[in-house]
Amino acid sequence: MSNFNYDSYCGIYCGACSILRAYQTGIKDKFASFMSDEMGFELRCHGCKTDTVFENCANCKARNCSINKKVERCIDCSNFPCDIVNSDELKNILDKLPHLKTILNNIGTIKNIGVNKWLEDQDKKWKCPDCQTNFTWYTTKCSKCGKDLEKIMDYEKTFDKSIFEGIK
Repeated sequence: MSNFNYDSYCGIYCGACSILRAYQTGIKDKFASFMSDEMGFELRCHGCKTDTVFENCANCKARNCSINKKVERCIDCSNFPCDIVNSDELKNILDKLPHLKTILNNIGTIKNIGVNKWLEDQDKKWKCPDCQTNFTWYTTKCSKCGKDLEKIMDYEKTFDKSIFEGIK
């Protein structure tokens, strides 16, 4: 399983994605468990910019718009920031899916330092500081050493399940 891509169109780091990591490792955080066990989704993804995309992400407006406009990421579009980025729909889900709050900061960082440096920095950011095991957006304890990871990220690691009502 070496065909993974952690870059995305919107600025989310796919290397910290609960779905992608569960597919890679078989270890599910609370988000991946909810998506598979309660929602019935197949946890299968190689990243946003691949042909093997989690079914929920395959419907992402930003992803589909970027593909249609043939841009590497939203920030490369002449219409950025657009109605998708500024939509009430996105604003309404930021508190329900807090990992999405990283989008605008990440996209600005990519523009300033380049995608390769950003990917390198993200790879370091999403590793346990004690044992260097990768972790995800909603991981609260390291799967290898048990370190409490909840306080090292800059957003709340809980999600509101109500965002998925009516899906599937």
